[in-house]
Amino acid sequence: MNQPSRAATETSQDRRTDQFRSTRAVAWIFLLGAFAVFILVVLVLPGRIATALGSITVNTNLRAEPIEGTVLLKDPNEVAWKQLRDPIPVMPGSRIGTDSGSRAFLELFDGSTIYLYNNSEILIERSARGWLDDEVKQLRLRLHRGRAVLGVASTEDESQRIFSLAANQGWMEFVEGSYLVELLPDERTEVLVRRGEVYLFNGSDLANVGIGGRGGYAANLAPRGDLSPMSPLLNDPHLTDLASASPWRPFVVTEAGIDGQTTKSSFYVDSPGASSSERDSAYRFRRIGNGNEQVNRHGEAGISQTINRDIRDYSALGMRARVRVNYQSLSGGGSAGTEYPVMIKIYYVDGAGQDQIWYHGFYHQNTDGFSVAGASLVPTYQWVTYENPDLIHAIYPLPVFIRHVEVLGSGWEFDSYVTEVSLEGR
Repeated sequence: MNQPSRAATETSQDRRTDQFRSTRAVAWIFLLGAFAVFILVVLVLPGRIATALGSITVNTNLRAEPIEGTVLLKDPNEVAWKQLRDPIPVMPGSRIGTDSGSRAFLELFDGSTIYLYNNSEILIERSARGWLDDEVKQLRLRLHRGRAVLGVASTEDESQRIFSLAANQGWMEFVEGSYLVELLPDERTEVLVRRGEVYLFNGSDLANVGIGGRGGYAANLAPRGDLSPMSPLLNDPHLTDLASASPWRPFVVTEAGIDGQTTKSSFYVDSPGASSSERDSAYRFRRIGNGNEQVNRHGEAGISQTINRDIRDYSALGMRARVRVNYQSLSGGGSAGTEYPVMIKIYYVDGAGQDQIWYHGFYHQNTDGFSVAGASLVPTYQWVTYENPDLIHAIYPLPVFIRHVEVLGSGWEFDSYVTEVSLEGR
């Protein structure tokens, strides 16, 4: 009787011992787990908290001032535009706009600058700095029209700064440097890198442009970073567009007598390597008497293209044209030296705000010995290429704004052609 009772007692004690050991093991597990959590919190949480706090940003104003003319400002909480008369702080979400005779200057909180040209509009979508970390800088702009020069200031940590500009369908991201950004009338977006580097994004495509380069994108064209450094100022330089869709507009001016004619034409290419069936497009300028009436009064026939481009910061301007003179009755450029069977005219505004005209003529005879200082002697019935890569220094007074370009025949009787005319700047 005593032996079973003793066995039962020992079994019960063993059970209590096992439970105690199990409870102690669980306690140690919880204790070690809590310690591990504590160590994890001590090591990780401060960094996470610091990261979270470091990512907090606060909106920061910028400074805007008019340079000339009527500059308009629209605050984000207002529906109407108001005139920007003096340098003032401007809050994020504001728009700044210029007309044909005004320009503006903006200074961002990080020291970056924006020079806004005429006929331009920019939106400051975001302007924020880090709440605790001054190296966190977020600047997002949107150019709605026109052109602007961006001066992106230096920063100690480029990885913590976002400086982007959206234009049309894509956007750009900049590092420290100087950039000219422009929205063109045909909805192309271009950037010229004077110093620094920019990345272009359009859809899923990417391109980058380094110092001295020019890049761009369009609605249906992927970004390119290898565009020519010279930007074209004239559309359809080879005159290939149909007359109804061409940016070139024909015109005729008659002082007295018969009218001249401006007609679209084509001819077989005479350049080396061209096939026998290849043809070039051209415009013909013709004013020939009918035998019953003497033509001895001024008349013009030509084509014109509107540019309306501010070029005050251009360091280079180049022109190329291919022309042909078949006939002229008036010697040289006429008594005033301003009437030629083929002429190229640039209508522009100088630095004093005065309208000016630069021209270059082409003639094949000057039997009366008139002044031909602004022209070139060319053979008849032959295509001649005119090139002036340094036009910016040939035009006086210096142009700051180009209104439009004309190519025309001028004088008494004339018969001439033009097949190419390009104007490029940088």
